[in-house]
Amino acid sequence: MKTFHTSLILLLGALPCLSIAQETQRVETAETSGLQINSRTDKERIQFLSNVAQVYFSEEDYVSAMNAYERILEIDPENPEALYIIAHVYINAKQYAKAETLLKKLIEENPDDFKLKNNLAWLYATAEDPRFRDGEKAVRYAQEAMVIEPTDHHIWSTLSEAHYINGEYEKAYRAIKNMALLASQYGTGITKESVENYNEQIRKCKRAWDTQKMLEGEEEE
Repeated sequence: MKTFHTSLILLLGALPCLSIAQETQRVETAETSGLQINSRTDKERIQFLSNVAQVYFSEEDYVSAMNAYERILEIDPENPEALYIIAHVYINAKQYAKAETLLKKLIEENPDDFKLKNNLAWLYATAEDPRFRDGEKAVRYAQEAMVIEPTDHHIWSTLSEAHYINGEYEKAYRAIKNMALLASQYGTGITKESVENYNEQIRKCKRAWDTQKMLEGEEEE
């Protein structure tokens, strides 16, 4: 399944007719030369960088999106939107150490935010780096998120993936089937791509469970 698993859907507004590359270069040149940019307030710069980051993200250029959000945090280290989104961008950019550190910090500050816990669970369930893939932690954080928001279908998808990497295929299949039910009842803004990814996850879990049952049946004979 595609790594990007979002509990946050970025809605992109129309950008000015300004060349993003040219304006970004202009800002970078002024900053590196030590000049003060009096014509652009911090709020305007943050908005511009946010727009740029969202475009990069939509194009799956996660490294560039990460750099844009990091520049926002240089301007405003406590910017809540940037902190929240960059944690997700770190996962997609495979910057797992940064993602884990930031998500743990945000969870400590916001213990009732189920989306943060779900994102950390997703990191542990899908990280390509084996040092960060941890099925036990993935299940734990997904279950903690579920206690807070049991009808969110994203959490059930994460829980399914967590059970899957633990080899718990029946639990994985039951979780993803429940995800499909909840998505049909409560899901909003579900894209065609998401549906395809979820269907593939259902098929993957069903195949694994069927194979497991077959092998167990052969062992009993």
